Amino acid sequence: MPELITTKSFITTPSGVTNGACGALMAMIRLAACSQPGPETGRRVAVVGAGPAGIAAAAQLRCDGHKVSVFDKLPEPGGMLLFAIPEFRIPKSAVRESIKSVAALGVSFYTEVEAGRNLRIEELLQDYDAVLIATGTWKGRSLGVPGEDKRNVYNALDWIFHFMSYKLGYVKASPPELRGRVGVVGAGLTAVDVAELAALEYGAKPVLIYRRPMSVAPAKHMLKHLEKLGVEFIENAVPQEIIGGEEIKAVKLARVKPTTSRTAKTEVIPGSEFDLELDSLVVAVGLQPTPPPGLREIGAEINPNGTIKIDENYMTTLKGLFAAGDVAHGPSNIGLAMRSGRLAAQKISEWLEKNK
Repeated sequence: MPELITTKSFITTPSGVTNGACGALMAMIRLAACSQPGPETGRRVAVVGAGPAGIAAAAQLRCDGHKVSVFDKLPEPGGMLLFAIPEFRIPKSAVRESIKSVAALGVSFYTEVEAGRNLRIEELLQDYDAVLIATGTWKGRSLGVPGEDKRNVYNALDWIFHFMSYKLGYVKASPPELRGRVGVVGAGLTAVDVAELAALEYGAKPVLIYRRPMSVAPAKHMLKHLEKLGVEFIENAVPQEIIGGEEIKAVKLARVKPTTSRTAKTEVIPGSEFDLELDSLVVAVGLQPTPPPGLREIGAEINPNGTIKIDENYMTTLKGLFAAGDVAHGPSNIGLAMRSGRLAAQKISEWLEKNK
């Protein structure tokens, strides 16, 4: 049986974050939807995934009076809130306090339990009245260019997960150090986080490479802050090839015609290629949904983009199996993921009421 996490199991984060900062964050990320659970319904719901969507859903379901068990592959609940976002962005003590309030409602958390390894969705469907999948987007996209397998070329999610696991004390080996001139491909929040960590933790000289104008970058509100840290910016450029022997020496970039939005198609300008010398390269060009393996085999459909197919009630094509968060609607942000989880929980409660 996996380890049960209780309110006494949470670790206090050893950081310099003030109580005021933690209080402000907890007001923003308030995972518990009530102060005490509603009347017991006798219904049991399993939630697979303990990130923002999964925990928000679990809290709402418990507030509705259901018994709720949350299963997650990581050693501690929290998902990307803990394992993919740096401490300076979201203090971990505040996240843990918020999760603790959900556990205090009576939600049971089971860690290091992974669907397809030591957890079977079909068995959960037999043991519980409903099952919610909220496994998020835990696979980083690649560039798909020659040389991406060279040393010192990292996927941003893999690198930052290693970094945070090390900082949280779950792995002994530190992540590869990002020193010298570090290229970061992308201009979203993960790219910004990696660039800031490279500058602050290792004294690196990051270069943010974006295929569009920085004025339309997803994290454009952070660019002035990065500039103060010494981060360089190369806009309207896309990688064509990673150059070097076994280890990266440079990246060949090509200029693209500027666009006015993030949805417009980019067009490479012929003959505009140039080389950028680098010591390492981090690829932060988006995330892919990671539904549990074997869902198709038990009757749940997967969309062409990798998300789980759901209807307006968040139910999959398999009766009693629901999905919410990024694994259902694609990469988003914390607020949207939590909202999705809560809405799915409401639909589950309605379905359970109709199917007594």
